[in-house]
Amino acid sequence: MRGHIVRRQVLVVAAAALVLAVGAVLWYVFSQSHVSGIVADGARTNVLLIVHDEAAITEGMALLSITYDDLALFAIPVDLLLKGPAPGGDLVATQEAYARFGGASTAEMAGDLLGVEIPYYVAIDRETLQGWIDTMGETAIDVSETAIYIDQSVDPPLRVEIRAGTQRMNGADAAAFATSPAEPGGSRRSDRFLAFLSAVLQSGITAPSQREVNASLRDLHPALDTNCESGDVLELANVLRGVSEDRMQAAVVPTQTDVVEGGEWVQPLIVETERLVAAAVKGLDLLTPEDVTIAVFNGNGIRQMASQTAAYLRARGFIVSRIANADSFDYPTSYIIVLSTEAKAWVLSDALISDVQIVFPGTFADHYEALEDFIPAGTDLVFIAGDGMELE
Repeated sequence: MRGHIVRRQVLVVAAAALVLAVGAVLWYVFSQSHVSGIVADGARTNVLLIVHDEAAITEGMALLSITYDDLALFAIPVDLLLKGPAPGGDLVATQEAYARFGGASTAEMAGDLLGVEIPYYVAIDRETLQGWIDTMGETAIDVSETAIYIDQSVDPPLRVEIRAGTQRMNGADAAAFATSPAEPGGSRRSDRFLAFLSAVLQSGITAPSQREVNASLRDLHPALDTNCESGDVLELANVLRGVSEDRMQAAVVPTQTDVVEGGEWVQPLIVETERLVAAAVKGLDLLTPEDVTIAVFNGNGIRQMASQTAAYLRARGFIVSRIANADSFDYPTSYIIVLSTEAKAWVLSDALISDVQIVFPGTFADHYEALEDFIPAGTDLVFIAGDGMELE
């Protein structure tokens, strides 16, 4: 009888050990597949980095695009106008996007700007960031040109001027350097933010031991607003450690400032941005005229204007799906109606020598509805040649 009891106990212990072993194997398999999923098989991973103040106003934003072999950083100026999420799609300043729409929508908006998908985001407030930097030690930042800004994190606010050269900074000084608005005569905030990120990724991630980095990131993760799990963040840090410095690229999204109704609007230079991203991010195809299909309409009444415009565009590689007269000949300027992606409209605009306005069906409804039945399926853009249209 006792032998049966002992045998039963042995079987129970063995079964429990087997369950634990199977559970451990399953945990390992699933956890490894999850972690490797964020940089799966060396594929490129895009993560939007956001630094914000206590009111969730963005003070710095950048895209981190990484594979096992290379890293590209693109700083997005916080005064840049982004197209908001649908419905509406109103323009919104980058610095307000996170506070208004949250991390996921902001990543989608930034992805539309850069022409890439950004599935992940990491948002951190400035105070938490500077505390994390202090746990990792001072950061050595390469200052390429004189930086002048007002550090408003101290009372009273302090005017800071930093000369070019390598500067070692603690967390508070580094965060102020990266996020403070620029003063006249100093470098742009976006340039300083990019220099700061480059320094953190090169010295803050690569210099300490992997164990120290992992421990600090585990402690940091609960304070982040992110759709990355703790294991994802550790995986990114470990991949970053394997990227050599000569395989890192960094740039600021190019912009232009227009004065509209007495105010300044900072807008992206779309074509230049596409070329910049395509050059830095391997495997990203640059849009060319061959990728753009256009329906051309005569909106100024000049004889054969639509035919001549179509010939002009075809000679430059564009695909023309339709040639016809518009609903009227009274268009005061030329218009591009976007039916697919706005980036294609900028490719067309860049090929024209005349002024043109880029519009969308919802904001150009009366004219678009009059032409809609004449637009072939698969057309990316509608071009209406209006008053002042010139061809080379």
